[in-house]
Amino acid sequence: MIILNHINKKVVLLEMDLELLDLTLKLFNQALQKVVYEPLNQDGECLTQVQENCLRFIYFHQTPLSKEVADGLQISNAAVTKLIDRLEKKGLVERVYPPTDRRQIILKLTPVGIDLLETAHTESLRRLQVIVDRLDPEAQTALEAGLNDFLTAALVNTEQLDRICMRCGQAHFSTCPGNLIYRSLTGQDRFPTQKESK
Repeated sequence: MIILNHINKKVVLLEMDLELLDLTLKLFNQALQKVVYEPLNQDGECLTQVQENCLRFIYFHQTPLSKEVADGLQISNAAVTKLIDRLEKKGLVERVYPPTDRRQIILKLTPVGIDLLETAHTESLRRLQVIVDRLDPEAQTALEAGLNDFLTAALVNTEQLDRICMRCGQAHFSTCPGNLIYRSLTGQDRFPTQKESK
């Protein structure tokens, strides 16, 4: 971004202050983590980020195989096994062995795991709504446009998008900013929506 500064009837181009932008983005990130998206908490113990990501992946993909979770989270099969062991001990995930192939392990959330995720999501949306309501309509529009523009400038190839895509499974929708970027890069949608895939 370039700021125009008029000095003595001359137009001087000033580069954006990267130090200030860096600090602002770090504060923005911290505000999101501490004010909007608090860590999942079970009985006073916070889950790790990878545990949260695993729960969300299973939630959005309805009984995925453990290999699909490993691919989705971009971690090894051995790491997924340990991760599922921990989540199973917490009563959040269970393994299901199909009778036709006992080598395949299907993962599903327990009712406790589903409740933990859904309650946290509802609370996050409530906290986000409180913040958004404090912005005037023009600021809301500018925020949405600025965030979309930043993502488009940051994610310039499909490999970068693969690293951050949340792989929303059944919750995927075609107007997701990630999907729109993917479409602009490849000419096609990243994943079909549930309605589109039927």
